[in-house]
Amino acid sequence: MRPGLDRIKRALAPILPKFQNTKIVIIAGTNGKGETTLRLSNLLKDHSHFTWTSPHIERITERFRSEKGEIDVDHLQALIDRCHETVLREKYELSFYEFLFYVFCTWAAENPPEYLLLEVGLGGRLDAVNVFDADLVLLPSISRDHQEILGRRYDQILEEKLGTLRPKSTLMSFVHLKYLRDRSRKIASRIGAAMIDMETLVNVPAYEFSLRNYLLATAAFCYLTNRVFRVEDWHQMPAPLEHRGEIFRDANEWMFFGSHNVDGMRKLIQFLQSGNYNFSKPPFDSVIVAFSDRNSADLKAMLKMLQASGLGKIVLTIFPHPKAAKKEVIAGLGTLEGLEFVEDIKSYVQGWNQKRVLVTGSYYFMGHLQSFLRGR
Repeated sequence: MRPGLDRIKRALAPILPKFQNTKIVIIAGTNGKGETTLRLSNLLKDHSHFTWTSPHIERITERFRSEKGEIDVDHLQALIDRCHETVLREKYELSFYEFLFYVFCTWAAENPPEYLLLEVGLGGRLDAVNVFDADLVLLPSISRDHQEILGRRYDQILEEKLGTLRPKSTLMSFVHLKYLRDRSRKIASRIGAAMIDMETLVNVPAYEFSLRNYLLATAAFCYLTNRVFRVEDWHQMPAPLEHRGEIFRDANEWMFFGSHNVDGMRKLIQFLQSGNYNFSKPPFDSVIVAFSDRNSADLKAMLKMLQASGLGKIVLTIFPHPKAAKKEVIAGLGTLEGLEFVEDIKSYVQGWNQKRVLVTGSYYFMGHLQSFLRGR
């Protein structure tokens, strides 16, 4: 990973002018970007739009969506081949992420849409999506993640996220902490951007993260389509999205909730322990968790939260992926009291029947286990 815009600007220079009549929406923030982006995409189903999300969980086509759904595999293959030839010929030096974003923009430029929805991959100021001038920036949350790149303080992280703002763009924020909201207002004013503070419009607890993401998406939809946003019109949550609160049923019931950092794990536990989910006994037979590669302090903090949550038996595992936490690190954490470490999770769950299971941690792990469950 190499943060910076020079490489992608050079590659996209011939393409960017094609989007001069397209409204650009950038979705930044720490947690909730993906769900907010996909909720907004679903709401815009009757409008031409292209949607970029990252990372993909099970299949690479997830990153490439329009109002018609995910891109056709053969079409994507042809685009990748054509873009790769151009990259070699023009000697563009793109990272894997930047190359896929270049492919996405090439696809969208074939039929420039009314809206372009762009989820930030990491940070904001130096992320590839920031080559576009945003008309609307959505900010669902701010918490600590990727601190080695974005900084360790909330205000530093906020500055990176709001690097996506431009003069005359609008920031729509659902950040919970007041001092960050005040700071966001100052940053927006300094840049010459407007700000809509969702916290002043909607009273929703911070742990109701999925509802907050949905309401932010509906407010954005109303803003983009010149509707009046009234929270009472949007109180009914639609069905869960794939990998985000999705329930998968076979002989068992599997609830998939990716929570890949400390704040996300805290809010998930608060949500499951909230008034709608009160329980006198553990609600899950097992809680299966696996992590992406991150610092051991965060891993220990998340495991201790799960241990104290009372949600069910904690099963810690590993999975094959370039960004997965190392086996030796996880095996060491598996010795913590109250945890069971399982190396081969597929064999471990084989033959389970009528169990209720929460699967959490890395989104890459969500895809790994879901692919196995769907394929068996």
